Amino acid sequence: MSQESFVIDLRALAKDGRRVQGVVPVERLGRLAESLLEPAGSVEFEFQGERDDEGKLYVELLIRADLVLQCQRCLEALVWPCEVSNRLLLLRVGEALPDDELENDEVDALEVEPLTELLALVEDELLLSLPLVPRHDDCEPPVKAGVDEEISPFAVLRQLRGKV
Repeated sequence: MSQESFVIDLRALAKDGRRVQGVVPVERLGRLAESLLEPAGSVEFEFQGERDDEGKLYVELLIRADLVLQCQRCLEALVWPCEVSNRLLLLRVGEALPDDELENDEVDALEVEPLTELLALVEDELLLSLPLVPRHDDCEPPVKAGVDEEISPFAVLRQLRGKV
């Protein structure tokens, strides 16, 4: 898919049961790049359209990327393999969510304009999937260089108490 054609009609894609896939550099997704330690690598995405027996339009979305986050424990780089899989019910702008979908946790509803920017949707899904506190499974917090023993903040009070 060329970079110019990342804007498509998702409803038409779903009606026709077509598939769109692409690869984009992480650095091209500005909001996501700002949330990362390094905007390295690429993001693979795939949209598969579908129409059910009732005429409802859906898109299966699959996104894969290895994102470089900062571990909040050791402050080093953490390569986080991200795989997002989501099923979206496509609604026209202002269209109400059908009552039978209100209880369905397996499907998210998405209001779509006639033309949808796929990269914005991919970026939104990736941002929502980021961990709140990224950290390695096993790492140590950073240690102050040249300090063997930590000084208690109460040591100064002890010294003052001895002078009185």
